[in-house]
Amino acid sequence: MKSFFSRVVNAWKTQRLPRSEVDCSDFVRARPAAPGVVRLRQVVQERRFGAAEAPPAAGSAAALRREAEVRGTVFDLQYRCGGAGRCVENDYRCRFPCCFAMRPVTKGAEVLAERLAYEVDDAPTPQIRALVRLAREEQLEAAIAGIQQLASAEIRAAAGGRVLLAALQPTQAQQQAQQLGVDDFNPAAAKYGATSAAEGANPLAESESLRGEVAALYLWRAALLVNVRADERAVNSLLNLAALVPEESRERLYTAAAAWAALNDMEIVYYRSLLQQYEAFPAAQAFAHERPLLLRRVFEACGESAYFVACATHVVFAKEVTATVSRAQGAQMYGDLTEDPMRSMCLPLAMRYYRFHVSDAFWEQFMQLLCMPPVPAPATAEERARDRAEQLGLTPNYMLDAIGRSMMLHHLVMLHEARERDIASGAVAEAVGQTKAEGGEAAGVHPSRYERVLSERERGVAVARLRELLALARSYQHQEKPLDDVDGGAKGRIAPEAEAAAPAGTAPTH
Repeated sequence: MKSFFSRVVNAWKTQRLPRSEVDCSDFVRARPAAPGVVRLRQVVQERRFGAAEAPPAAGSAAALRREAEVRGTVFDLQYRCGGAGRCVENDYRCRFPCCFAMRPVTKGAEVLAERLAYEVDDAPTPQIRALVRLAREEQLEAAIAGIQQLASAEIRAAAGGRVLLAALQPTQAQQQAQQLGVDDFNPAAAKYGATSAAEGANPLAESESLRGEVAALYLWRAALLVNVRADERAVNSLLNLAALVPEESRERLYTAAAAWAALNDMEIVYYRSLLQQYEAFPAAQAFAHERPLLLRRVFEACGESAYFVACATHVVFAKEVTATVSRAQGAQMYGDLTEDPMRSMCLPLAMRYYRFHVSDAFWEQFMQLLCMPPVPAPATAEERARDRAEQLGLTPNYMLDAIGRSMMLHHLVMLHEARERDIASGAVAEAVGQTKAEGGEAAGVHPSRYERVLSERERGVAVARLRELLALARSYQHQEKPLDDVDGGAKGRIAPEAEAAAPAGTAPTH
């Protein structure tokens, strides 16, 4: 009887969870087929610029600006929107950007920026120009395969007929795996004998220009892989390549792998947070539980060098601070509370993950960065004149850093206090004992279940730094204004100018 009532009550509680605006299943049910890239471009151009408006001269600054805006909006609709742009057909109220399925909110912008850096008009060779055309036409799988083939062909050509290093000539099983879209990586898998990494030619170790060309191709390919939601393949490919080049050429690959791994893990944390606070839907469950966390393998790969660990940690830290501030802006401007740093579970879960699940070396560096003194504000008129954000009336970077780190430190201290209460009450010992009783004495208990979050010294430093950062934030002269000095934003990015001028509380109908 008790079990029956438990099921009924749990089902009732689940039904009471609110439905998040990220869940775009209503769009998909009403319009199963998503619009293609050609249709999206047509709609965006018409609604942003008007069908009757003559396009600016080709190659002019106005034409480049228009193309950048159209491409950026089409990218957002096609890849970041959970409905894949289905709202453009005039029968839905657009929830953009609260419908972003690519999270954190900064992830899509980073993917697009990385792609734009490589997909340029003046690519150096015909082969790369052909790949750029494929990518711009959003034939991403073909572009990914083409980049891999081009990199392999350049390595074989540089070998000049010599037998290649085993890692550069994959076995038949590995070739089949690559055809199936798998880039496996295991830093602990050593090879010995004639098929080891010590046998055969490695042109990447011999030619700096070849290393630069192949690394650039792999970095571009990694961005495309993340674009098609193959984050694990992207990170693995960069780590595999890093192992084949001299140590002085690895930093770029390790930091890129750390950046994509951090965004992947932040996305997993986001969806785990979402499932705790909102009604579940299949895409959220898949992102939360069917994808691997990647940061640990990055730090396993670059752990031979303290310098690489420091570089990778700095990248992860910067991504988290930037995402925290962007999340606050999204909550403030658009009411996107699913990622709100103070109301969602994103930051508490992230801080717990960083503390216990990456590596000790990573956490030591991360904690040092988190507890740095506040970035000093420009003290003179000359320094303020050089601060572009200040000149544009935007929130300056030193203030964004203070806001982001103060929110992260707040959640870290709260996590520590909660763990200390559980230890003092005996709840931690009871939970560990129960786990061992269920699995036997040999059952392992992860340190995240029982270890203290911070030492007393670390807690003292964190609290003191939190107070400094909060004092700086309160002293900011524009503290009464929203971040970036905006009054609010209307949902719906593809509205024509007349609709975009509507009050912030109303959303344009598409």
